[in-house]
Amino acid sequence: MPETKTSKFPRHGWLGPALVLIFWWVNWGTIGLRSHWAFFPLWLGYILTVDGLAVRAGRESLVQRLRSFVWLFVLSAPVWWLFEVINWRVEYWMYLPEGAFTPLEFYFWSTVCFSTVIPAVFVTANFLSGFNWFQRHHFTLRAGKTAVGRAVYFATGCAMLVFVFVWPEYGMAFLWIALFFIFDPVNYWLKNLSILKMTSKGDWRIVWLLFSASLICGFFWELWNYYAW
Repeated sequence: MPETKTSKFPRHGWLGPALVLIFWWVNWGTIGLRSHWAFFPLWLGYILTVDGLAVRAGRESLVQRLRSFVWLFVLSAPVWWLFEVINWRVEYWMYLPEGAFTPLEFYFWSTVCFSTVIPAVFVTANFLSGFNWFQRHHFTLRAGKTAVGRAVYFATGCAMLVFVFVWPEYGMAFLWIALFFIFDPVNYWLKNLSILKMTSKGDWRIVWLLFSASLICGFFWELWNYYAW
């Protein structure tokens, strides 16, 4: 995430708060079914706002790299659907009101909503990366440095996923990290970008960034869902 010289607040950064205020009110202040169509513009507002703050703080804009930015939305939906498929078996969450949509409507609106997850996490991580704490090395354990270590990561992910299915009442925390433990070693073996390539060198900064960004997005996710319908 290279730095940029500009520090002006971009125009899309001003659009973001407007979308958040309008569709936050729609989600909380109106009656009837509305969250299925109001969710996307609400989170788009969050994404534009945080990206604007990142630019103002001297970071590179993800939004202005339009092609890559759009691909984040395209990739986000199928990634989240993986969690949904697992949830069909373990039933950790459900969507209300049940029966309000036809199956086609449900899958369409769900996919639209799920498309915002990765863009929101990535723009938040990009913003946080400008803070000094996230630029320093706080932890230098070289995880995944050896082939055996990477195989252990993969096996651990598989074991966690099995645990989720066999003992779902105890496995919800494993759901969110099992797929990472499975797919990140695969990325490494395929010579793609992977977090293990960084942690194997003792660089855990991306881990703290994504963890913190996910917590922040999770907070707003639950907040805005509280009165949603």
